[in-house]
Amino acid sequence: MNDMGRTGLAAFPMHGQYKLSNEGYRTRDGHLIEWFAKILERENAGSVSVFSRPEPRLLAPFRTYPAASVARNTHPVDSLSWALPPLRDRQRWWVSSLNAYQRHAAPTPVVTWNPFLALSNVWPDVVSSGLPVAFDLLDDWTIHYAFAGVRSKVEEAYRELFSHAHVVTANAEGTVELAKRFGRHDVVFLPNGCDPERFDRSPLAVGPITIGYVGKIGKRLDLELIVGTARDLPHVRFVFAGPILDSEYRTPLENVPNIELVGDVHYQDVPRLLQTFDVGWVPHRVGEGEVGGDVIKTYEYRAAGLPTLTTPVQGADRRGLSGVTILPRAEHADAIRRWTNENDRVPRNLSTLPESVRWESKAEEILARLNRK
Repeated sequence: MNDMGRTGLAAFPMHGQYKLSNEGYRTRDGHLIEWFAKILERENAGSVSVFSRPEPRLLAPFRTYPAASVARNTHPVDSLSWALPPLRDRQRWWVSSLNAYQRHAAPTPVVTWNPFLALSNVWPDVVSSGLPVAFDLLDDWTIHYAFAGVRSKVEEAYRELFSHAHVVTANAEGTVELAKRFGRHDVVFLPNGCDPERFDRSPLAVGPITIGYVGKIGKRLDLELIVGTARDLPHVRFVFAGPILDSEYRTPLENVPNIELVGDVHYQDVPRLLQTFDVGWVPHRVGEGEVGGDVIKTYEYRAAGLPTLTTPVQGADRRGLSGVTILPRAEHADAIRRWTNENDRVPRNLSTLPESVRWESKAEEILARLNRK
């Protein structure tokens, strides 16, 4: 492949192999790990060792995954800890488990999405190896509500990792600014994307016009917008596919008759689900609730040919995607009403996505920059 040699790559995803397998590599780190492995195999340059975030040893029997669910040319490295996770503040486990990572079998270049790697037991080995480290930013954890209880450790981890990373890439304007706050003005802006070939653009929608959402259901979503819009448009079907992360969202959504909660959907089943939608929706909160990251689902909706409606979250107007309508929350109900008044079904928007959105090109960019270090 290149001067990186044939040693392959060590990847430290935000969570680990159980989540990657259980969900189908649907997150940014998962997509990039898949493509790193494909590229390394294609170039006969080794494989990707995937180092999972440590899990409590007592939960290990419940965190198994079938070998067939592991991406080709990747090798899971599971880490277990005898420590017990805190019951009240689950995010503290990110800190209390840091010394339980399995150590590298052999030094390799590293790509990490988890900043806490820089406070872990394996970090001294990473630094002393002298091999290049890439830090790919997902969200800004200094403002992420989920990490409020460990914010001081987040800051410490960022300082250490930013000071040693050879390559820093960021998925959005917010994470670019995060890197710059820590002195990394060489940060590379590398937005999210998709694999367009995964998605079938032929419509399968039946019944009422369907507005669909695929993703996590929690504090990043504007609950008032969702409930209000659905109640204003009782003749429209609203489908939400994804895990409910914040319990206070469940009852208000369940109480609206034309909102359907279909639960989590494995990534291999998402393309067919999108065929049953008329419009892809991104009802995210703007300002408070944003965590600095980019929205993958927008790319996937458009890859499926879905007209897409989004709130004006940061960066929504700068992704080079046609077919995306960006409106303030107060105008979403009227926009959907116009679509439903004008059509029995909302027609697909089949414009071609730019080549730059492909995950393959993003993985190649990171590997190329690692090779130059």
